[in-house]
Amino acid sequence: MRLTLLGATGGIGRLLLPLALEQGHEVIAFARSPQKITLRSPQLRVIEGNLFDGRQMSEAVRGSDVVLSAFGPLVVRPTHQRRDFGRALVDALRSAGVKRFLHVSSAFVFNDGGLVVKIMANTVFRNVTVDHRDSEREMAQPDLAWTILRPPRLTNGPVTDRIRVASGHLPRNGFTISRADVAAFMLQEAASPQYIRQVVGLSN
Repeated sequence: MRLTLLGATGGIGRLLLPLALEQGHEVIAFARSPQKITLRSPQLRVIEGNLFDGRQMSEAVRGSDVVLSAFGPLVVRPTHQRRDFGRALVDALRSAGVKRFLHVSSAFVFNDGGLVVKIMANTVFRNVTVDHRDSEREMAQPDLAWTILRPPRLTNGPVTDRIRVASGHLPRNGFTISRADVAAFMLQEAASPQYIRQVVGLSN
């Protein structure tokens, strides 16, 4: 497949990129700081661009089978970065004629994620939760084949065979998942879609 990766230099993106190449995919990495991508492969093309510019993104995603978004700014103050990115992404996909994309959001957006998730979503990470929710509203368009992933706390553990998946919910007692497992699931879902136009909870 031809994949376009957004957020290739982030925590999940850094794992997603080599894994996608290892699986034989052709990858376009669209990044604000392309110098941070040191991996080299004949299957990889790195494009510099602004993740908030729909016109630039549309050129990067054009011709892609699936767009994988691991974009997630580490900002806890009030912000609209995630919402603005979601709006730009939808504009880019429509302009380029690409339907299928996966995006990593947060378990904080679940209303039934459990007491710990609820407390964190309404206190320390309230601004993050609001921005993720607004971003999802921008992305969940009926003319696009989206899948939105909502993982809980991300860890630096390895890929495992213990990924639990729940459509519309966080798996029971799902407190953590490794970034490597999120990356692996994204590629699995890209290759064999099961959750089109669904919000998916992931955990170990």
